[in-house]
Parts: sequence; structure tokens; C-alpha cells
Amino acid sequence: MVASKAPRRWVGRTEQAKILKLLLELRGKTHGSIVVEAAIVLPLLIFLLMAFVLPIMLCTAQMALHETASQTARSLASHIYPAELAVDGIAGSVKGAEPSQPAPAASKDELPKWSEVAAEAAEWLPRPAGELASSALRGDWGPLVDLAATELGRSTIEPLARRFAAETVLRPERLRLAKLMLPDLVNKNDAYLTVVIQYEFPVRMPLLGKKIVIKEQVRERVWISDAVAAAYGSKIGGDGNESPHLQIVSITPTPLRPGQKATVTVLTNPGQPVSLGVMYKSGASKAKHLGDATADGEGFVSWTWHVSGNTTPGIWKLTVTAEGEHAASNVSKHFLVEKRNRGD
Repeated sequence: MVASKAPRRWVGRTEQAKILKLLLELRGKTHGSIVVEAAIVLPLLIFLLMAFVLPIMLCTAQMALHETASQTARSLASHIYPAELAVDGIAGSVKGAEPSQPAPAASKDELPKWSEVAAEAAEWLPRPAGELASSALRGDWGPLVDLAATELGRSTIEPLARRFAAETVLRPERLRLAKLMLPDLVNKNDAYLTVVIQYEFPVRMPLLGKKIVIKEQVRERVWISDAVAAAYGSKIGGDGNESPHLQIVSITPTPLRPGQKATVTVLTNPGQPVSLGVMYKSGASKAKHLGDATADGEGFVSWTWHVSGNTTPGIWKLTVTAEGEHAASNVSKHFLVEKRNRGD
């Protein structure tokens, strides 16, 4: 048997128009595949960009934070001297308020009042010198103790650090004073200032959501007076025997030239025997008129010698030595030797 074929169904023009219209509508809605591809690729691209950009931002913030901490420490170190004077003034007042006989109660109350008045007056000094001196007068100065959470740290040092922050890289409101160690202004044992500043990075750790906090520590030498005043000349032991005083007054000409003469003048004790030695690259100079000499009645002694024409240009050293009855002393000084000009 032969299967009968189904009769063909002729599509009218109206149906053809409907099908064409439907195809055109579907054609305008075929962008879904691109959207899916973008949804898959774009997060990976953003994550890759963050992997490159985040370390650069962290390095930039770290360098800016280090500069901020350095400027803060330098500013504090340069304004410590008024605070030292305040501490010394308190120490002197306390010593003066301790007579051999007990003082009346009214006189004992004068010192705190005086300190408070002086602290208020010290606040008129330029910042941060005024705040440092005021804190020292009020007794808020604690060496070798972390003062980051104190009134001095929060109200004075932290705003100072924010003022030094580079606003193009750092957000000042995210800076915090993590540690503050002040020098010992009483015993003068530790003359170093330690400042630790931390910065909360505005971007969190990708995928983990943890905060990124970077820190910078700076330790700066504070120039304060010595605990024991330096004596004139060096002493040995405690019996009062002093070594001879020595001072190099001048070295002429400046600079020295090979093939020309040089003169050194030294001030010491009158009639003191002294010796001059000159060290070049090749070793000790063997020129005449160097060596032992005796100071005149005013303590001056000079040497004039010929600088060899083969002397190597550079910076060299001369040393003056004096032998005392109980001790010896010496003093050294560097001098410059330059090549001779053609016109010389």
C-alpha cells in the first residue's frame, strides 16, 4: 500500500505577514546571550583590575603615611625644648619649696596654683610647643609610657598628624595615633621620641571583607640638654686634675694647594708643649717644621710647612696633641687639598 500524502496547506498572505512580524520581534530580542557573557566576564575583569590596583594604592598610602609620621615626629622633636624648660622650672620650684624647716600649709598650695597658671600661659605658645609645655606643667608628661590614649595624644598629637597628611592620598579622618612615647626630661636617660600612626584603608579585603590597617613607626632624636653640664676641658677621675686645653684656631690658606705653604694656629695653655701631625692618603706627613712646638705666653702656637707637590687632592686630617702632667689631650680637624690652578 502506498501511504497517501497529506494535502499541502497554503499559507495566506495574512498569515505570512504575521509570521514575518513575529520573526522581526524575536530578532530584536536576541541580545540575551551577550548579557549572559558580560555577567560572567565582567566580575572576573573587575577582580583582575583590583588585583593590580589595590597593591599600588596600598604602597602609595604606606609611603604617604610614613611621610606623615616623620613630619609629626620632627615637629614634636623641634618643640620639646619649652617642655623641658617647664619640667626644669617645676624641679627648681620643688627644690626651693623644701626648706630645712617644714613650710606652712598655705605655701605648699602655692606650687599647684603656680603650675596651673603657667600651664594656661604656656598654651599661648605656637602649636605644638604650647600644648607640650602645658602638659609638662600639669604633670601629664610620662616618659617611657604609651600616651596615645591620653588627652595630650588625642587632642594635640593626633590633630597635628592629620594636618601633615597628604589629602590627595590619605583621608585625614582615618588617621589614628596608635602609640606615643615621650623622652625622659627629668633624668635625661632616654632622649628619643616614638610615634606610631595607623591608617584604616578605605577599601576592604576583597572576598573576605576584612579591614586593611597599615601602621608606621618613627623614632626621632630629641635635642635636650645633658643631665650633667659639660666641664671646660676633660677631667680624669675626681681629683680635679685637668688635661691641657687645645683649640685649633685656623688653617690657612683654605683650601690648601700642592706645592704651596700652609699654616696652622692652635690655642692652648701658656708654655704648653704640643705636637702637630698631618695625615694624607699615603700616610703621615714627613714635612719639615711639623712635630713638637711650645706655646707662647698667650697660649698661641703655629706651624708653617710646605705642602708637597705630589699631595693627592682630597680631605685629610691633622691632629694636635698635648701631654699634661696627669693626662693627655688631642684635637683633630679635617682640611681640604685641591689641585693648583694654571694661573697660580
